[in-house]
Amino acid sequence: MSNQARLRANRANAQKSTGPKSAAGKAKSALNSAKHGLQSNPTTILENNPFERTQYDALKAKLFEQILPDGELELQTFERYVFALYQSNRSRQLELDALDRFTNEPNNELWFHQMERIQKLGAMQDRRADRALNEIRKLQRDRIAAQEVANELYVMDEETIIPIPATLPTAEMRKSNYNQTNPFSMATMLLSTTPKVKAILARETKPDSFQPDPELIQALLNLNLTSDPGQLS
Repeated sequence: MSNQARLRANRANAQKSTGPKSAAGKAKSALNSAKHGLQSNPTTILENNPFERTQYDALKAKLFEQILPDGELELQTFERYVFALYQSNRSRQLELDALDRFTNEPNNELWFHQMERIQKLGAMQDRRADRALNEIRKLQRDRIAAQEVANELYVMDEETIIPIPATLPTAEMRKSNYNQTNPFSMATMLLSTTPKVKAILARETKPDSFQPDPELIQALLNLNLTSDPGQLS
């Protein structure tokens, strides 16, 4: 079939299509063109809508003052939380609008299906917001617990900087066994991974090659390697 013949056949078939005929089909088709944006990404919602952008930025500023995210990982999670919460708030207004339409025309199945769809999308955004908020809380608990460990590290050795990963479940580790995972114990564990302390431990296992070094001896004393574990609680 030539291109022209194929084009004429496509046009003829298009004329036969009258769209969905059932109420459910019409409702689904109507939702395809609905501008609720509850499944859209931030760019689609905010890029060309000054009102939405203003509302979103105002909510974000208020939440930032309350949550105080720190670090890229917390900030990324915070962004997800703000957008999901904003969409959840939008869904409630859209649901009220859909309810008004259905109340005015209770026999119109299209309005009922629209309202039902918006309710489901709103619930989805609620779940997303809850998950993101819980993740922020977990990250912040770990950050504060890690800061306590960092403080102990600083007391032990001001010259040694050991970065603590933001993904380290410090708070959970602290809860598991406080006698073994209090800030001092965890700082000792991290400090023991540094090259200087590894060198100390390596020399101790080789008495013939060990040369007394006052600074190294003091570092070992600071670590309290021979202290009673019961005193660390």
